[in-house]
Amino acid sequence: MRSPSHPPQLFSWQLGDGTSLRGRLWRPLARSAHSAVVYLHGIQSHGGWFEWSASLLASGGRLVLLPDRRGSGLNAEDRGDSPSAERWLDDLDDLAAWAQAEFGVQRFDVVGVSWGGKPAVAWALRRPELVGRVLLIAPGLFPAVDIGLRGRLGVGVSLVTRHPRQLTPIPLDDPALFTDNPAGRRFIGGDELKLTHVTARFLFHSARLDRMLVRAAKGSLRADAELVLAGRDRIIRNVPTEAWLRRLSASAPVVHTLAEAAHTLEFEVDVSVFEGLLLDWVQNDR
Repeated sequence: MRSPSHPPQLFSWQLGDGTSLRGRLWRPLARSAHSAVVYLHGIQSHGGWFEWSASLLASGGRLVLLPDRRGSGLNAEDRGDSPSAERWLDDLDDLAAWAQAEFGVQRFDVVGVSWGGKPAVAWALRRPELVGRVLLIAPGLFPAVDIGLRGRLGVGVSLVTRHPRQLTPIPLDDPALFTDNPAGRRFIGGDELKLTHVTARFLFHSARLDRMLVRAAKGSLRADAELVLAGRDRIIRNVPTEAWLRRLSASAPVVHTLAEAAHTLEFEVDVSVFEGLLLDWVQNDR
C-alpha cells in the first residue's frame, strides 16, 4: 500500500527441493555484504505489503531479501501448502546459502511480521551461528483469532482420512482486523495475491512450530531480540507474546508498544514512530 523509498528487484531463488521461490530483493551498494536482512511476512499477506518497511531497512545499502513464502503471494504453485515445518526452515537455509555464495554474507538479521515471527525465531534457534538479531513485529505465536474447534476438528479429519491438502479458510477475512486505516482496508480487500485458505497440513505444521517455540528452553534464543507490539492489535495477544520472548531470550529483549496502532503497522496513517524504530534498528547494527 505504501510505496517503497526505492523499489526492489523481483527475484526467484532456486531451493534445495527444486522449488522456485519468488520474492523481492534489494541488492547492497557494495559487491560484497557482511550481513543481510531476511524479512518474513504473515500468513495471509505477502512481500508486497511490506515493500516500504523493507526499503527502509535497505536504505543504508544493506542486502535485504523479502521472499514470498512458498505457496503464497507471487508463488502460485501449491497455494496455501507446505510439506513440513522443517521445509520452511530449510527454505531459509537455502536463501542464506544463496546470499553467502553471491555476496559473502556471514551474518543474518531476521525480521518476522505476524505469522512470519514464528519461522524467524525458529530459524534463529536452529542457526545461532548465522542469526545475529531478530526483529519481531506483532508476531503471531499467541493468536486472538483462530479457526475454532470446528476448524480444528476438520483439520484432524482431513489428516486422518489422508486428505492433507484439504483447504481451510484463514479466519482473517475482515480487513478491519489488520488496520483502522480506510486506505489500508481497501488495499487488503482488493488484494488478489493475499492468501485466503491454507491446507490441513499447513495448519498442522504451523501448530508444530508453535509447540516447538513455546517449549524452547529458557534463554535459548542467543540472537539479540527486539519486539514491536501494536496496542490496538486484534489478531495477536500482546501480554503472553512479550512474556514468552522475555523468557526465551538469553539477554533482555528491547520491547516497544505503539499504543494507538493496529496489527499491521505498515498501514497506519502516521508511520513516523514506526519508521524511526526501523531506522534505529538497522542503523544500530553492530
